[in-house]
Amino acid sequence: MWFSTSNFPVSGKVALIIGASQGIGADLALKLYERDCSCILVARTASKLKQQIERIEKSVGKKENTSLSYLAHDVSDYDQCVELWDQIVDSHHQDPDVIFCCAGSSVPKLFNDLTGAEIQSGITTNYNTAVNVVHAGFKKVLATNPKLAFNKHKHRHVILFSSVASFYGFIGYAQYAPMKAAIQSLSIVLRQELGPYNYRVSCVFPGNFMSEGFVEEQKTKPEITITIEGPSSPIPGEECAELIINKLSKGYDTVTTDFIGWLLGCSVLGVLPRTWGLFQVIVSFLFSIFAPLANWIVYRDIIKYFKKRQLEIESEAVDEDEESHKKK
Repeated sequence: MWFSTSNFPVSGKVALIIGASQGIGADLALKLYERDCSCILVARTASKLKQQIERIEKSVGKKENTSLSYLAHDVSDYDQCVELWDQIVDSHHQDPDVIFCCAGSSVPKLFNDLTGAEIQSGITTNYNTAVNVVHAGFKKVLATNPKLAFNKHKHRHVILFSSVASFYGFIGYAQYAPMKAAIQSLSIVLRQELGPYNYRVSCVFPGNFMSEGFVEEQKTKPEITITIEGPSSPIPGEECAELIINKLSKGYDTVTTDFIGWLLGCSVLGVLPRTWGLFQVIVSFLFSIFAPLANWIVYRDIIKYFKKRQLEIESEAVDEDEESHKKK
């Protein structure tokens, strides 16, 4: 598998990319278009999608037999997903071979500091966008081919985007990690339910990569979250997109983009498709021995953080009292 690169042929195909107005979705569109794959870019904001198409055409040049188009829809709304698929299939007469569900956003904050709107956004953006697109699209395929036997459908490929945070969720990611774990679980279910219809289902677990979203995350990320994460330099978005395509081409359906991601993935192997499976089993065994110690160290750091925070709060309260007495 490692030496083969023929498992993700995209030349002459059509890719639907959800969350393509920025970040990894936009970078994947560029890399796929370079490989002569027609791309339909989808996000909520038409102006941003236009900018990405201009960027791709400026970088790669216009191609005669390969198209770039966009559709502005909020796919967290199921009804808009139905409209999206109606437009693609009925109006544009296209049948995407590859579906990338890249939409997502993280608001790293302590649980108590999150707003209700931020929690809801975590659900709609990180989970609903993926499940809505795949479900509405699958129903459209079945409705368009009502008499076709299940195993006679053309080969299609769904690529869901989870996160390394789904392997090990920790303080600061309550709005994000649980939804990305749900995407991981969804990939397992879809592999069973869509597989008979000739769908390949892959799940990507990216580490840090440079994007507009990554920059925004740093503005709210708690100090303790940064401490637990440790030093991590984000890789360029285009490099991340290239890594993902390369691993899909080698036939991997559990895709990580760095060594830390692969390592953490070993701690929750379960029924996920393997990558270097024998080594993963060995590392998983080691994790089962050392995980309690690692959890103890992390929790010790968390307690230290809250003690320090409490002292700062008490110190501020004393300063306020002294200032109040001076004014009197």
